[in-house]
Amino acid sequence: MISAAPVANKSTQRLVLTVLYAVLIVAAILSLIPFYWMIMSSFKPLNDILTIPVWVVPQHFTLDNYSILLTQTLFLRSMLNTLVVALSSVALQVFLCSLAGFAFAKYRFRGRNLLFTLVLGTVMIPVSVQLVPNYLLMAKLGWLNTLLPLIIPTAGNAFGIFWMRQYMYSVPDELLDAGRLDGSSEFGLYWRIVIPVVRPALGALALFVFTTSWNDFLLPLVYLRSQETFTVQLMIDSIFRVRFQQNFHLLMSASVLAIIPMTVLFFTLQRQFIAGLTMGSVKE
Repeated sequence: MISAAPVANKSTQRLVLTVLYAVLIVAAILSLIPFYWMIMSSFKPLNDILTIPVWVVPQHFTLDNYSILLTQTLFLRSMLNTLVVALSSVALQVFLCSLAGFAFAKYRFRGRNLLFTLVLGTVMIPVSVQLVPNYLLMAKLGWLNTLLPLIIPTAGNAFGIFWMRQYMYSVPDELLDAGRLDGSSEFGLYWRIVIPVVRPALGALALFVFTTSWNDFLLPLVYLRSQETFTVQLMIDSIFRVRFQQNFHLLMSASVLAIIPMTVLFFTLQRQFIAGLTMGSVKE
């Protein structure tokens, strides 16, 4: 006699999955509505954006918003500045943090744990507390109103060191010993053996650093003064503050252009990002 319990369990599971997928679909649609409205508004004249009721599809499709933004403002320059800051931060942090993580994970030296604790302790220091001393230091170095304060101070990020250190434990010591027997240098072990193994973690860190640098508003606001050095977030803020209602169409176009690099990068590195988040780390 076939029991009805397995059939009931399967029906219950299907019902739960159906409800779960329905909730996820509704949540996805609700989260995408603001992006859709922003994109559509970027192709509307200013009067069509401020009218009620709101048109879901542009009634008077135009590219003038983008033309004005790119030809009559320094927005393109701000995009280039932000790209330089983000890519430089990614290159420096991925290299230095992975190198430091390799040292903390695979080498035994006096004071290693104390030094790592001090590095990790810097994460608990609020950014607002560091602003005044960092500003004075940047002023003495003559770096104010340049992109250097946005790149150099964050090159040895404590979170990145911790992130890479945890993944470095997944590299078997036997591989390193075999490399030493073959005559490889210590940096050669790091570059030829360790880096290929932890590539998913590097991709996840690169995406995190790029997103953080691209969206940063506080540090550019403190260090940058002229529009020639503005990052994209500062440029959007300047468009927002100067006659907000008259520049609302430019604000929508600027916001659309600002999310394109992050979207492209995410879809490029999404496999590494997901693998980096799901790969189990090995504890010491």
